Amino acid sequence: MHKSEKLHRLAVIHTFDPRGAKVGGIETFVRDMIAFLPDDFAFLMVGVDAIGDLELGKISKQTFRGVAFDFLPVLRYSDDRAKTAATNVANSVTFQFMSGLIKHLPTVRRTLKEVPTSVDLQRVEFALYVRGLGLPFVQMLHGEGAPKLQMDSILKKYRYVHNINERAAMAACTKFLCVNPVITQRMQQTYPRHAAKIDTLSTWVDTKMFAPTPFSNTSPFKVAFAGRLDLFKVPSLMFKTMARLNEKLAGGAEFHYLGTSDPTRFVEFQDIKNRTVLHGFKNAEGVAEVLRSVHAGILTSEFEGMPFSVLETLGSGRPVAAIHLPQLASVIKDGVSGTLVARSECADDMADRLSDAFVDVHDAIVAGTITPDGVANEIRDFQPEVQLAKCYENHRQLQRLHFPDMRWDKTGTEG
Repeated sequence: MHKSEKLHRLAVIHTFDPRGAKVGGIETFVRDMIAFLPDDFAFLMVGVDAIGDLELGKISKQTFRGVAFDFLPVLRYSDDRAKTAATNVANSVTFQFMSGLIKHLPTVRRTLKEVPTSVDLQRVEFALYVRGLGLPFVQMLHGEGAPKLQMDSILKKYRYVHNINERAAMAACTKFLCVNPVITQRMQQTYPRHAAKIDTLSTWVDTKMFAPTPFSNTSPFKVAFAGRLDLFKVPSLMFKTMARLNEKLAGGAEFHYLGTSDPTRFVEFQDIKNRTVLHGFKNAEGVAEVLRSVHAGILTSEFEGMPFSVLETLGSGRPVAAIHLPQLASVIKDGVSGTLVARSECADDMADRLSDAFVDVHDAIVAGTITPDGVANEIRDFQPEVQLAKCYENHRQLQRLHFPDMRWDKTGTEG
């Protein structure tokens, strides 16, 4: 019997440094897991040193938004390097991270085994490693896995590897959670033997940080996108839409990009280059500040999970016009919080109809029929206090099940 400061410990193993500048859905997911850590949990991050100031294979104490966590880096990989998609397996951060996990296996094993711990995995590629350690884990699926659509990473060349890892993760995990019901249903149909362990855990938005504020003057009409410019997000269509919108508003549109990708690699960007503000990397507070200064958000992706960027934009009271994805219908209501435009095979057609939708959004803001409070109301159920509470309760139950010899009580005593 011994006294522990924390009743539970949660570990995340991912190619990521919470202190760094890398942005994206999974990165926001992990950062918020730390920021909203319950009082009865300790947090261990097994990840990447993106800054270059830590000793690999050694635990250090770090803080994020005032919350303390343990950090065990097994690879040094800068955020600048991570901006560019790898051209071969050996250069990929996933492969190098796995190599680091194997190299530092004794330290990782000892650290993860020293107190009762469960793992929250964000990528299926690491499921067999965790299974080999004998640790219970929850597997998250943030998107459509390896779809047969546009991708600019080596995943498009090695979809079969992802699919093998996905099957292994499904068999080994205690719970398999998807970020929207559409993906959940697909996974239950794909893996009917494991349907009982497959469920939905949506992403969320910090409604205190991303809160509605009044619109500024709509000239120019400012449209924002935050995140990486991966091919599946179809930046070419995004830029083409903004060019059309600028024409329809007689030169009165302005595009705001928050992220570290290089938009100039897309020829379509040249048409809006002079109508664009590049904000670069922004932390959550910085993203919220920029969103308060714009009027709307845009999404042109071929597939997504439940995009943080959309929820944060809506939480800020800014409507979103997007190419239709089924999961977006629960938060984007026509004439209330934006517009969903039907997908088609012609990019020019979609750009024309999406730019028309933005004109309608512009006019509705001017008329007062779309309001910041009305927009934000559509994501009232997508708060971290609701969604993250489910995440941590899953791990409480998982640890009680997996460590039956421990005595769990409310005093923090384990025995």
